[in-house]
Amino acid sequence: MLVLPSSLVEKHRAELTNEQGKLDISKPYTQLCIRELMEEMFKTFPQLDGLVIRTGETYLHDAPYYVGNHPVQNGMHDHITLVNLLRKEVCERRNKKLFYRTWDMGQLHSVPKYYLSVTDSIEPHPNLYFSIKHTMTDFWRSAIVNPDMNYSALDKYWLEESGQYGVPFNPCIGIGKHQQVVEVQCQREYEGKGAHPNYIAKGVIDGFEEFKKPGIKNPYCLNQVKDNPLFKGIWTWSRGGGWGGPYIKNEFWVELNAYVMSHWASNPLKTEKEILYDFAKAKGLPESEWEMFRRLCLLSEDGVIKGQYSAMGDTYVNWTRDDTITGDVYQKSYFDRMIERNQVNAYLKEKEEAVRIWKEIEQISQKLHFPSEELNHFIRTSCSYGRIKYELFSVSWQIMLCGYVADTTKKPFNRVEMDKYITIFDSLWKEWNDLSKENDDCPSLYKISSNFFGFPVGIQETVDKYRK
Repeated sequence: MLVLPSSLVEKHRAELTNEQGKLDISKPYTQLCIRELMEEMFKTFPQLDGLVIRTGETYLHDAPYYVGNHPVQNGMHDHITLVNLLRKEVCERRNKKLFYRTWDMGQLHSVPKYYLSVTDSIEPHPNLYFSIKHTMTDFWRSAIVNPDMNYSALDKYWLEESGQYGVPFNPCIGIGKHQQVVEVQCQREYEGKGAHPNYIAKGVIDGFEEFKKPGIKNPYCLNQVKDNPLFKGIWTWSRGGGWGGPYIKNEFWVELNAYVMSHWASNPLKTEKEILYDFAKAKGLPESEWEMFRRLCLLSEDGVIKGQYSAMGDTYVNWTRDDTITGDVYQKSYFDRMIERNQVNAYLKEKEEAVRIWKEIEQISQKLHFPSEELNHFIRTSCSYGRIKYELFSVSWQIMLCGYVADTTKKPFNRVEMDKYITIFDSLWKEWNDLSKENDDCPSLYKISSNFFGFPVGIQETVDKYRK
């Protein structure tokens, strides 16, 4: 919402759009069109139980005969207008369920004063739910850490309001007067998409390690809101999210997250550990190996934040997403702060620690014995995939920072060190490709060369710059 046929908008433009040409929910004719859409939809598909409403991002790539935009054109009040209209048409008139997603990356979704300004103006209904991500922003881990740095006003707000490091637990969860469903992404688009272990269920249920520091405000996990009467359940984004790969040929790691989250939602009195063991048992893993399997899973939680983001925070969360690894283009302001704080070596040591973690994960994977040899093979392949990926990430950081420090501080450029890192990079890229060629169950690889509107941004471009 809002999306309407182009021909309709062309014919009734003055009645549907504002001065900027955007569909305007405050206009009576726009509201009439939405009511007619509801009538047509439920008449055509009477078996529908209800609707999920998305307003935050309106994509029309595959809808050439339609126009659309975010419904909020006149401030938060537009949300109230739309929800009340849908509440009447869906919840009251047809006794169907309505899930209104709050996702807008910064206001209704994340900031309590905006969330309450909308939801407090709407009468609760047993069929009305607000759907909200457990993270204050998108499904990332590390983001901010130092309140004295020159962050944006919103970043400072997150830190001051939540008292949380990293990407805070959403402070809008459990407030107001409406039922809520919490969204959890099981195939994390920023963190490998299930191509390797990335166990997030424990962090969501009990709190990620970056939240367990002095000064962190509650709540920072679902276990702390499970008794709140507004908390009615969980959406698992079991698959999907993002724009591209990696593409997986086995859903095991995604299924693990979805299993633990959904079974915990069904019985929040059970611990995450009990449910994970139930999963291992259901998959036929010998009981003597359950603890070893859980260690592998928990190591992946640690290995991802240290290998991709940083437990110290203040890294660009999007330097790699989906199946693209960018170079130093988007990292420069973050590198400047690392240099300013004399923390370059600390960040590089952390990446090396991540490699050690992933090597242990790879070793454990060789010791697990599921009854399906096909599954055993995928687990080993995917753990090797993860180890190579994060080893490549580690040496990429060495290359980027070795070059960037020399470029910006006028320190001598170390050609010998750079050549060593580039040789390792090339070797790892070959190893990753060999893994893919030799194993049919290997997920698709990342892209190391990429451009943004013709501007080279891939890690390959950064490596080649320093190679020359």
